[in-house]
Amino acid sequence: MKVGIDLGTTYSAVAYVNKDGQPEIIENEFDEETTPSIVAFCDGDIVVGREARELQAAGLSSVVSSFKRNMGDPEYFYEYDGKKYSATDLSAILLKHMKEVAEQRMGQTVDSAVITVPAYFNDLQKIATMEAGRAAGLNVEMLVHEPTAASVCYGMKNSKNSTMMTYDLGGGTFDITILRITDGSIEVVGTLGDPNLGGKDWDEVVKEILADQFMDEFSIDLHNDDEFVTKFSVEAEKIKKMLSFNSPIRVPLRFSGKSMVAVVTREDFEFRSSGLVDSTVQMCEQLLSDLSMTWSDLSDVILVGGSTRLPAIREALKASGVNLIINEDTDTAVAKGAALLATSDEGRISKRKPGEVDTRIMKVSDAIAHSLGALAEDSSGTRYINDVIIPRSSKIPAVEKRPFEIRKGNFTEKIDIYTLQGESKHPLECTVLKMVTAEGIENDGRGVKIEIEYSYDRSGMVNVQAFQDGKPLTMVKGEVPEDVSWMGKPIERQKMESVPVYVILSMDLSGSMCGKPIKNATKAAHDFVSMLPNARFAVIGYANKTKVLCTDKSAKEVGRYIDALQDTEVGGGNTAHPFDEILRISPRGKFKVFEITLTDGMWSCCPAAIESASKCMDVGIGCIAVGFGSADYKFLKKISSMDEGALMSSVDGLSATFSTIASTISTGGFNRFIR
Repeated sequence: MKVGIDLGTTYSAVAYVNKDGQPEIIENEFDEETTPSIVAFCDGDIVVGREARELQAAGLSSVVSSFKRNMGDPEYFYEYDGKKYSATDLSAILLKHMKEVAEQRMGQTVDSAVITVPAYFNDLQKIATMEAGRAAGLNVEMLVHEPTAASVCYGMKNSKNSTMMTYDLGGGTFDITILRITDGSIEVVGTLGDPNLGGKDWDEVVKEILADQFMDEFSIDLHNDDEFVTKFSVEAEKIKKMLSFNSPIRVPLRFSGKSMVAVVTREDFEFRSSGLVDSTVQMCEQLLSDLSMTWSDLSDVILVGGSTRLPAIREALKASGVNLIINEDTDTAVAKGAALLATSDEGRISKRKPGEVDTRIMKVSDAIAHSLGALAEDSSGTRYINDVIIPRSSKIPAVEKRPFEIRKGNFTEKIDIYTLQGESKHPLECTVLKMVTAEGIENDGRGVKIEIEYSYDRSGMVNVQAFQDGKPLTMVKGEVPEDVSWMGKPIERQKMESVPVYVILSMDLSGSMCGKPIKNATKAAHDFVSMLPNARFAVIGYANKTKVLCTDKSAKEVGRYIDALQDTEVGGGNTAHPFDEILRISPRGKFKVFEITLTDGMWSCCPAAIESASKCMDVGIGCIAVGFGSADYKFLKKISSMDEGALMSSVDGLSATFSTIASTISTGGFNRFIR
């Protein structure tokens, strides 16, 4: 048996689809359609639902409710008898109880379930809900947004083509969804809401009225009194409901040895809660505005959730001029819609009214409530931004790719990808969902483009994958740091030029370098020097012998020595290497020293060169080798401090390669070369 479960803040419900294709509620052990979402710990036992609610009303302190509001919050837990329970744990206890009762009532095993969540739940909250279902022994096929589920229930009964708003105000969450309903489909156009706004907030207004009157009478503050808060968590809801039909309501209060009869009027209640009502209407108008719509574009507003019975809510919505549909399934529409989706095929539901023989297919298309983005640098590279990849109200499932660049001079083979949910460009105004590391990037330091793919699946769950040249990279799950305040601060880059830098340029002057190669090489050297204006330089030419042209020159002074390379005579072959001279002229201790060797071919002194290059590295010289033409890349790696320091180029690309090296030195990218 497949079921739909409305996992609510105050009440939960289970439904299935009968043999006639109609959704029905599976009543609980007390023949009630809904079960209070309350867990009580009593004498070593765990009590759920109505019994837990009665214990709460009787003043038992070890009772926990409204834990749905804390789903996905790692800081939340309820502790009893030395054991900590997260919101996921408590939800699992509730779901397991409902599963077992449903199986007893139906005489069948519940194989799988579709569980509903507020449309405005983020990925962390959805993951927590999915985990709770699995911990309860349920095969959770999908999560579905509550307004969408309610709309499915409504759409199964009505064939009128219309654009509607589902106004879903439950016990602890609020969602609004704009839908287009046609005979063949239900399409979610957009959604908005608040996972921390619901009937419980109106209950708090009732408690505030009672506590204020007790304070006025006896100067005793009950606002934070544990006994008062526990007992009236149940009583306040009853008073709220009674105010919809009667006013005033007289309430006996007996606390701290004092007693009185408090009087709660609808006028006072509605005055104090008017801000809550206004906030829901403002969100409706915000969603309409976001979609370039007005109230007049709607044919109806469907009221879903027990809190929509409040007269003030209905009066506020009537002022919009839109027809209100007061659903007879107000408390159960979400569970019934979830049951229909549990039996659907990829969102396609067999639609048949009672008494009909023909079956039609109704297609359901949902949308996401939050934009999904990646943490990235802005174009100037000075601050972090949320670069939105999948915008809010996109249809789900949704898949989008976005190219990102690893800047020139950065030789990293992996990147951390931070996933953000939210609409703001400012990262700290968004939710940091997860961090994964993409590994195995092929990077020569010249600037690498990778693609990041974000996707929402049918449940609105987030997945991240990265690609290079169309090939998927290895993704490793990481942990989001507790402190992410750095995302809101200017990007700090370590400037190597603040520490004295000494660069030794050693140029291959063998016969094959004549003409265009040496001209391009000297131009590349000039471009390189211009990017390190505060560094000190030395220049060496080598072929069959080695010649030091200059040492310890400024960026302004070294230019003429670079030009002199074109006229330097050191032979026509490659029987000599520069590393002995590099080691001899290298300053010690005062500078961070780098040497850059350029060659266009093979050397006949490779073993000696490798040995001498190692000696340079041993004393802390950062060795970088650039090759082109017939240069051997494997040899370049052996005379470089690290593999990333061996670079192959073309004769026309020498300036770009040398510029990349200069950029890397100036930003500290080669620090790890220095021992």
